[in-house]
Amino acid sequence: MKNKKADLKNNNKSEVFLEQKRKKKWVDGNSGYDCFMLYPRSLFITWGWREYWNWKCFKETSDENIEVVKLSSVCWLDVRGKFQILDLSPGIVYEIVYVVKLTNGASGWELPITLRLSLPDGTVKERQVSLFEKPRGKWIELNVGNFESQDGETREVCFDLYEHGGHWKSGLIIKGAILRPKT
Repeated sequence: MKNKKADLKNNNKSEVFLEQKRKKKWVDGNSGYDCFMLYPRSLFITWGWREYWNWKCFKETSDENIEVVKLSSVCWLDVRGKFQILDLSPGIVYEIVYVVKLTNGASGWELPITLRLSLPDGTVKERQVSLFEKPRGKWIELNVGNFESQDGETREVCFDLYEHGGHWKSGLIIKGAILRPKT
């Protein structure tokens, strides 16, 4: 049993980048199940052009750069992701979180954002989160929701982060979205 735990910890360190660093896969060191990170280039970002968002490289590990995206200014925030359930470990409850950071000068976050999880069976779960009083300059996780992966499911799970209030916001950095076993 001791060797199995050591193997799981070693697997956790062996991360594999996929799709030209748009995604990353690894095995969770505690559970032994597959985890994924979807970086911003694998997400659909409304108004994701240079006028509204700055795309920058970020040093994730000692030898790997990934790309993050920083919101310059938009009044219609809409970030969407989707993932094939077939690629997840079957029969496991997964959680999806967006990893974000507010800059020190971030503004326009008085209204809450909505986090939505859409499952293949038509179930939609939504919740609102206020970023207004969240810490600045630190990565935070915004939990979108949980779902159980089904063996043989070929459809996708979809997850959104949005605020369509019509007022301008700035200073949000998006690192990506993580799909991992719920602990």
